[in-house]
Amino acid sequence: MTKAETQFNNYGKPVDTILDDINKGDEVQYIDTKNHFEGKVKKSVKILLVGVWDGEKVQFDDQEKTVVRTIHWLTKVKKCPMCGQNL
Repeated sequence: MTKAETQFNNYGKPVDTILDDINKGDEVQYIDTKNHFEGKVKKSVKILLVGVWDGEKVQFDDQEKTVVRTIHWLTKVKKCPMCGQNL
């Protein structure tokens, strides 16, 4: 299936994407985009936000206090079982 033929759901994700099993208290991440100017040129930068899912939403500690209320845009933070660091 080519990129042009890919089907998307209401959240903008490909239909065949498998969601992570996210439960209350899980650490999750979200990729957001922020705009900033370099001189007169506007640039978009991807920013990785990390927070804890409370069963209903996750509020991140960024400057805008971003809130995400659906698990469709979140991915679970994977940790090393030996040392506990993020993978």
